[in-house]
Parts: sequence; structure tokens; C-alpha cells
Amino acid sequence: MRFATIAACAALIAACGAGEAAAIVRCESPDGRVTYSNTECPPNTKAVRQVDLSPPVIVHEAGRAAAERAKPAPARLEPARSRREEDPARLDEELTAQLAAQRRECEARLRDISRLQQDLEVAPAEARASAELALRRAQDDYRALCPRQR
Repeated sequence: MRFATIAACAALIAACGAGEAAAIVRCESPDGRVTYSNTECPPNTKAVRQVDLSPPVIVHEAGRAAAERAKPAPARLEPARSRREEDPARLDEELTAQLAAQRRECEARLRDISRLQQDLEVAPAEARASAELALRRAQDDYRALCPRQR
């Protein structure tokens, strides 16, 4: 089905020719089917947008090399201060705040997983696959972002 739509689009573009300024319009029906036309849209469809037929921009390598030569030299980077130079009390506060934020995020993700498990239990047969997928994605995100609880 998709191949037929792409083939129809390619045929329309080829039929227009480079010299003609015929506009190709993307038309969609209420059920989501897409049709491309160089005339008005078929019945029971509406024009969504006009397809741009202008040729793509070509960037020449010589211009790219000249642009790179014109770039200013990068600024010298200062070495980062070591953690020993920082105030230990402030560093402790920052790390504690980061851990608390991470803990809150993990707790929120656990609540989402619990809600998704409940949704899966009551999901009708036709919606079960998408509910399982949402639950699996939430569990994967939790495993990736939250450290193991000891």
C-alpha cells in the first residue's frame, strides 16, 4: 500500500517536468489515506499542504573549507578546579540535593509503573498490546535511570 502511494507520488513528480510550475498538493481523506495530485483534490479529501518541488540547495566543498578557515580560533580552556578546592560543605549540600531529586524522580517512576500495571490488568483485549508496551518502556526507563535499591 505504501509502495503504491510512493510510486504514485514519483509518477506525478515525473509527469510535471522540470520546466512546468504545476503545484503538487497532498490530499488526505477522513480515514487517513494520503493522495498526491497536481490538480484539485479527489472527492471526500481535503488539501493539507503543497509539496515543494524546488531543487535542493547544493553546498560546494570549496565554500565549506573557506568558511572553516574564517572561523576564529577556539578560546583556551581553563583547567577545571578539583573538588578539593571547593568548599566541602557546599559540595555536600549539592550532592545531597542531587540525590534527593533523583530519589523523587525514581519514586515518581515507580508510581507510574504501578499505574501502568493497573491499566494493563483492566485493559480490553484490543488495547492490551499497547498497555504492555507502555509498561515495558516505563520499566526500562526506571532501570536505566534509577540505581538499584539496597
